[in-house]
Amino acid sequence: MSVPVEDLGLFELDGNALQDVMPPPPDDWQTLYNGGLNNGGSPEVFTGVNPDAAPVTIFDGGKKDIQPIGDWSHKNGSVPDKDDITNAYAASYTDSATGDRILYFGADRFSNVGDAFMGFWFFKDEVKAEDDGSFSGNHQLGDTLVLVNFPQANNAVPLIQVVEWVGNGEFSGAGEPGCSKAANNNPQPGQCIAKNLRLIAGESGDGAICNNGGIDEACAITNEVTETSPWPYTAKNGLVGAFPFESFFEGGINLTQLIPGDSCFASFMAETRSSSSFTATLKDFVLDSFPVCSTNISTAIHSGADHVTDLQGGNISAGTGIHDLATVSFSGPTGLQVLGTVTFDTYAATCLDLLDTNGDPVDPLPDALANYSTAVDYTLDGTTNSVQVESNGLTSEDAGFPSDTDSDSPNPGAFAYLVRFVAAANSPVPSSAYHCEELFVETLTPTVATEIHEGTGHSPDIQDTIQAVGISLHDLAKVTGGNNLLPTGTVTFVFYDNATCDGTVLATHSSKVLSGSGVLATTESDDYSTVGYLSTANTRDLSIRASYSGDTNYAPAQAPCEDLTIAKRNPSIETHVILLDQAKVEGDGNTIIGVGEPSGVVDFTVYGTNNCTGTALKTITGVSLVDISGELIARLLSTDEVIVKALNATSHVSYLAAYQGDNNYKAVTHGCEVVSVTLPAKTTAQ
Repeated sequence: MSVPVEDLGLFELDGNALQDVMPPPPDDWQTLYNGGLNNGGSPEVFTGVNPDAAPVTIFDGGKKDIQPIGDWSHKNGSVPDKDDITNAYAASYTDSATGDRILYFGADRFSNVGDAFMGFWFFKDEVKAEDDGSFSGNHQLGDTLVLVNFPQANNAVPLIQVVEWVGNGEFSGAGEPGCSKAANNNPQPGQCIAKNLRLIAGESGDGAICNNGGIDEACAITNEVTETSPWPYTAKNGLVGAFPFESFFEGGINLTQLIPGDSCFASFMAETRSSSSFTATLKDFVLDSFPVCSTNISTAIHSGADHVTDLQGGNISAGTGIHDLATVSFSGPTGLQVLGTVTFDTYAATCLDLLDTNGDPVDPLPDALANYSTAVDYTLDGTTNSVQVESNGLTSEDAGFPSDTDSDSPNPGAFAYLVRFVAAANSPVPSSAYHCEELFVETLTPTVATEIHEGTGHSPDIQDTIQAVGISLHDLAKVTGGNNLLPTGTVTFVFYDNATCDGTVLATHSSKVLSGSGVLATTESDDYSTVGYLSTANTRDLSIRASYSGDTNYAPAQAPCEDLTIAKRNPSIETHVILLDQAKVEGDGNTIIGVGEPSGVVDFTVYGTNNCTGTALKTITGVSLVDISGELIARLLSTDEVIVKALNATSHVSYLAAYQGDNNYKAVTHGCEVVSVTLPAKTTAQ
């Protein structure tokens, strides 16, 4: 035989809430209320002493234990004083000697005038009373209901019954038929006691009361005298801080012995009922989380091979590869097999954008950037009882964990992971709450470098040099990024009339599109001609500033101001002698009428020698005599010029002029006339 639940040394089932044994264990509600796990108590899970804000939430009319949870509803209203729960509480322990799961439960009520028909549900699913008056969650095989009845009528006897939800066939386990109705008028343990419910154990009379020799696996007790309340309590009769007779109830069951299995629960509910019948109408309730087998999740954002630094809540640069690590911790008996999926959804959002104040996802959620899921098949080992899962798909059960592979490289702005463990159908452990973690992705700042080139070539770089006026310039911008992200976008080039990029704007070449590979992108300005750039001064500065527009991953950036000097070109000078000969012809001075002065023409022969010999350079014939200031002159025209160009040497030109005569004068030839010219060498400006 097993040890009775009241004698395991875990908890005092003595009809009061005060800690009688000091120091604990065994515990009592007072110890748990005053600090629970941190004040000497040793439960694995404690709901706390949860008050019912009566008469705010009660069962809507006609609701019964035999109904699915989805058929239940609740409302604001009042219940009979004897059915008005003021507080409810539950705790889970493990018997170290046997490993058995032991559940202790209790409640107190507003009035002790009338029968006490109470029920205590332990649900495997997370059951909640929703704001719209419905209940969320579903019954599962193994949901346990403990009925505790303390009627006050003559000849009435206490009763405790432990029943299991088995459903009506569709919820039944393999080889376990469901229950469509009671097996008979006096069902025995193992038989159907009502629709959907199978009786597991029961005891009536004194044996139902703890410490009275009933069954070892279950008992309950109430206070037979006024007992002090460790928590705020006021009875209907006005008694403050103390429970009147039969106002406080507590009990315990050895769940492992009664319903072998995983012994996992997620929710606890205390209820009052209109009678002892299994079809009795439900009255008041107090509902709370009771994660006997619980699932908790924590996360850390890692980068590459760094599995130590948690990046959540911080800033990273665009293009940084990251992955999320989820640590999923379970509470439950050793050997429990956990099946489910860890999901990672990523968003360009903050956690405030994704979860409401209750920690539930907002409706509707924004569109996810990516979705990852990894199956978990893990058996609790009694030590760590946790498994780690990375968003890139590996778990701590896999070879090669942790992985250096990153699953995300988010764009600048807010970025968040929304992570959850989703239990498989009929899983012994519940799904976890949603866990959100965020970070902020900063834009990268690229470097912008420039080169000034002449013409269409790309070398050399002529910035900070002096260039001759008239050349065409173009600027080459190189935008270099990082983190394997190629900068995109455009570059604007502005040309200024000084060396510091803050003078008069000469030209603007905008929206020059970048292209490239890796992390280097380039673009060029249009050509800019310097023809006409100089006026009186010999030199004038010119500068160019290249400005990058930025893109999704990169912030805008500028190149340093680059300058060069435009200078007038260097000419040279040399002298030329331009020679034109002329001949003066005079008569013989006679005064004979009809003879007068000579007329006619003069012929010229030009030689490149000093003696009028050799090959003639040119011959000019028929040059008329013209009266110039009273003299008869035969003058060569500009077209007959002889130009001496030989530098740093002596050149000779000789002329032979021959008057051809007329009717009155005979022809005459002038003697050879020689011109010697020496020109200096060409001089170049410096």
